[in-house]
Order: sequence, then structure tokens, then C-alpha cells
Amino acid sequence: MNPLFEKRPVLIAFSGGDSPGMNPFMRAAARLGGNLHDVPVIGVMEGYAGLVRTLARLESGEVTLDSLREEILHRPGIFGFHAKNQHLVHLDPESVSGLVVRGGIKLRSARCDEFRDDGIRARVIQMLRGLGFRAVIVCGGDGSLAGARRLHEESGIQVVGVPGTIDNDLPVTDWALGVQSAIENILQEVTKIKDTARSHRRVMVLETMGRGCGELALLSAIASGAEYAIIPEDGFLSGDRIRKLAGEIEQSHARGRTHSIVLVAEGVRMDRHKWESPAWMVAMRLGECFKHGPFKEIETRATVLGYVQRGGSPAAFDGILAAEFAGTAWQAIMGTGASGVTVVRNGGHKLAPFDWQPDSLERAARLQKLRETHRALSGY
Repeated sequence: MNPLFEKRPVLIAFSGGDSPGMNPFMRAAARLGGNLHDVPVIGVMEGYAGLVRTLARLESGEVTLDSLREEILHRPGIFGFHAKNQHLVHLDPESVSGLVVRGGIKLRSARCDEFRDDGIRARVIQMLRGLGFRAVIVCGGDGSLAGARRLHEESGIQVVGVPGTIDNDLPVTDWALGVQSAIENILQEVTKIKDTARSHRRVMVLETMGRGCGELALLSAIASGAEYAIIPEDGFLSGDRIRKLAGEIEQSHARGRTHSIVLVAEGVRMDRHKWESPAWMVAMRLGECFKHGPFKEIETRATVLGYVQRGGSPAAFDGILAAEFAGTAWQAIMGTGASGVTVVRNGGHKLAPFDWQPDSLERAARLQKLRETHRALSGY
């Protein structure tokens, strides 16, 4: 019998977009498993896509379940990472060393449309059962967690989902891995752009990520001192709202302000249309308003912050959150055996059922409080 699989290892996969904090989570999950519970952790290269590719090797006859176990046993860590066609890798202590301060995902991630196919998913489940995994951990955003839920419901295998997205658009948890790090990245960029904004008396419009959720933009505005934040939750950005914003900026210039920073969440729609870049549209329309106002000299510039928000070393908060999420996952795996999502709510950590729906009014109240705080701080 393979000594690695005698202990019934846990499988860990990352899916969807990367976020800072995923590498620290991988390290924490592997170390807690090995050091506290003597249970090995097997990582999946490129998430659900790695499972589908492993299934293809199995069905083509390239490997058998036994030879696959031997491959994982004899090519752990760095050897498995660099082995051709190997997608299941034993995360030994050396392979996760130093990850606590590294951004990105060492196991990599990939979108996988094939995993949506019921037949392929059923055969992947059969493979997981045949290999003898005791549980599966999936880290990612809403799509990844939906896939984790379906995997559990269709297989009966214990599955623990872990929120990992800078968008912070998961209602079940107050914080997801990467949000605080993204705010730090945005803060650094806003600080730099303020220097050039002051030099040229400009209104700078910066676009943040967040999909249909405005929390990242609003939290970043509070942290960076950006005067204005435009978020999807406030509805369509009509021409009237643009003119009102232009008027507020002109009033601030009349009081002596020499520049303004406007953060726009990428999910903002203008005149009931979703533009490729709302920041460019906001900058252009503000510029048109200024040409007909008392401060014709005001110039506007747009910057799409893009993927820089996802990069760099994780913030300390995300490193700690990664360890706490890993601890919650292992408590469920070695304790109750329940499936669900690790969440932090009002400072407390727990495993929430996949079908748990928190009160939407709580989220709305939190967002409103952030709006009021930002308005008071920015003075508009």
C-alpha cells in the first residue's frame, strides 16, 4: 500500500482568478495538515482543469490509479511542480516554504469549461473516490465555490470552500482572501497619482476591480483619501449624476482645492450600458462638463488600475486570514466532517453551509455605513 494514501490525504485546488493570500493559505493548509493531524495534502495544478487533465491521462491508459499514486509519492513538491503532465502534487514542507509572503498561486489556476459537463464531472468524482481522498478544499470566488458545492452534492465527498477574491462580493463572509492586499495596492497607486494630479490641477479617474460589487472601490477611497467613489450599488450613472459630480468638483475648486481623485468600480454602468472602461467614460464626460463651467482649465485623466491590484506580497491581514481559514477547514475535516464555506462574520470564524443565505439587509447596512464614513471624510 502507498504510504501517502494510507493516510487518506486531502486535496486542495485553486480556481478562477488569483488573489493575494492564496499562497499563504496553501502553506497553512499543508502545514496544519502535516504538523497537527499527520494528514498529507495533495495540490492540484491549475484547479478543476488539472483534475480534468488527470482524468484524461487515466482514461487514455497513460496511468492507472496505482501508478498515479506512485507518481505523487515519488515526485513530491518541486519535482511534481516541474514534471510534465503531472497535475497532482504532494505538498511537502519544502514545497510550501516561503509562500507566506508570496503573491499569486504556486499551484496556478485556470478556467475550466469542461468541468461544467455533467458526464466529465461524474467521471472526475469517480477518480477522486478511487484515489481515496478524505476531503477536498477549493479556494476561489463565487464561481469556484458554486463548483465546490456541486462537487459535494453530486459526490457526497466532504468539500470545504474557502473565499478567495479581491472583489469581496461574497455575501456569506465579511472578508475574502486578497481584499486587504488589493486595498493596499490601490492605496499605493492613488498616492502616486495624487502627486501628478497636484502638479497639473487635474481630476484623476481611477478604475478598480470588484465586478458588480463596490466595496473594493469604497474601502480604497476611505483608505487612500480619494474624494469620490462611484459604485454599482448606487445605480446607473446617468448624465444628471455626472453633471452633479462635476458641480461638486467645481465647488471644491472654488474653495481652493487643486485636484480630485475619483475611484470608479469596474461594474458601474452608464446610461443603462456596460462600457468597456467606465473610468474613461467618466473622465470624458466630466471633461465635457468642465468645458462649459467656471473652471474650464480643469483637465481629466483616466487610469485603469487593472491586474496590479491582484499582485505583490499579501498584506499581513490576508496572511493571518489565510491561517484562520485553514484552521477552520481542518476543524471541519478532522471534526464534524461537514461541508461548507469558511467565513468570517463580525470577527468570528466558522464553517457556513453552502446553502446559507445571510440577511441581505446586513450587507446593505454595512455598505451604507461605509458610504457615510467616506462622505464625512472627503467633505463632499
